[in-house]
Amino acid sequence: MKVRLRTVIAAGFALLVVVTVLLASLLSGVFLRREFEAYVTAQQKSEADELAQAIASHYSPENGGWNIDYIHCMGMYALKDGYVLRLMDREGQTVWDAENHDMALCRKIMNTIRLRMQETHPELDGDFISARYEVKGEGEVVGYLEISYYTPYFMDENDFQFAKAANRILSVAGGVSLLLALGLGIVLAGRITKPLSGVVTVSKRISDGNYGVRIETERRVAELHELTDSVNRMAASLREQEVLRKQMTADIAHELRTPVANVSSYLELMLDGAMEPTPERIENCYQELGRLAALIADLERLEQEETGELVLRKEAVELRELAEHVIGAFATQIQEKDLKITVTGAPISVEADPGRLRQVLVNLISNAVKYTDSGGWIAVEVGEQNGCAVIDVADSGIGIPKEDTERVFERFYRTDKSRARKTGGTGIGLSIARAIVQAHGGTISCESEPGQGSRFKISLPSPGGKRLTP
Repeated sequence: MKVRLRTVIAAGFALLVVVTVLLASLLSGVFLRREFEAYVTAQQKSEADELAQAIASHYSPENGGWNIDYIHCMGMYALKDGYVLRLMDREGQTVWDAENHDMALCRKIMNTIRLRMQETHPELDGDFISARYEVKGEGEVVGYLEISYYTPYFMDENDFQFAKAANRILSVAGGVSLLLALGLGIVLAGRITKPLSGVVTVSKRISDGNYGVRIETERRVAELHELTDSVNRMAASLREQEVLRKQMTADIAHELRTPVANVSSYLELMLDGAMEPTPERIENCYQELGRLAALIADLERLEQEETGELVLRKEAVELRELAEHVIGAFATQIQEKDLKITVTGAPISVEADPGRLRQVLVNLISNAVKYTDSGGWIAVEVGEQNGCAVIDVADSGIGIPKEDTERVFERFYRTDKSRARKTGGTGIGLSIARAIVQAHGGTISCESEPGQGSRFKISLPSPGGKRLTP
């Protein structure tokens, strides 16, 4: 059974909030109780100190007597608050004792406090203790006051009412927070899933071949914006690939049509007897068939290299020496166009397939020679950078528009189709070069501007170096 994302998000958000609210309520209750207990304990001690000071103020130094009536009133009020007083003179003789005055009331109040605290806070395991205070008059000890109270603390009726009210407030706040969280979860889930539903709809239309659709949305959520933008870019990329596929079909048809037409024309004329099969004409047919064979070979090679079926026969390859050998193969074209070509850098060796790596350099230098005007220059530099072997092939040629520098490695992509047709080629040389370099664990990139020449950079892992990410 499939569950909708909106339900999953709402349920997950609600569960998260429930756990958060319960945890917050629990922690709030614990901390509130702890602070309240500390407050009650401090208040209890403060009241005991105040009782001792109040008793001392009712001793008369002139006649050495106590105001028994006031002490009696104070003792009975203190008894109702849970404090049992016993006043003694300096010789230790009892002056006034709450238990002697009204033992039944004292026991009743003490038992009530014990039962209430045992029922509400059985973990305290508390009981009544007595604390003795010195009663001083004019700086001298004139007696002692024993105050018995429940420890570690006790709460009167007002304290219990406050604690209950605090618990009710926490419960109500938790319930309201939970309801608000559920509502917000549903709203938030809707806001998240709405653009996702749009993505699903557009994706289905894209899968049906409608590459012109786009998701029109403005989202402040970065991930949703990235998702919708990615789908839009995917649609644009697929549309471009569709255009390239059609263009590729047209390019292949063009590349095949010319040699096939030439060979067919020669053979038809020869068969009709209108043309003698001379060696030169047979040679022309052979060359045209060679163009066909080269195109087919390039396509097969590209398919092997892009599908990972390419087998590399690696050995130690000295890059500068390899570059010099490749340049030597173009000596005639270089001389005809009066090009200045240089090879610089120290000898650097890598583990590579020399034949495949030679093919990459042949492609780059061939393009440099082809698209550099007479009197220009080509520079090949071999070096090391960030632990990798690097080959730079730069020229002063016609250059490539900046927006096309990444796409030149796509199969059959040409920045200037009319000029490419005149100069020849199948339009897959750079695609093959990139596939070979990536098969070696390296990268290839292009930097160029129209009229400023081009620079192709090959980075290969040195012996013991790490494989590069394309």
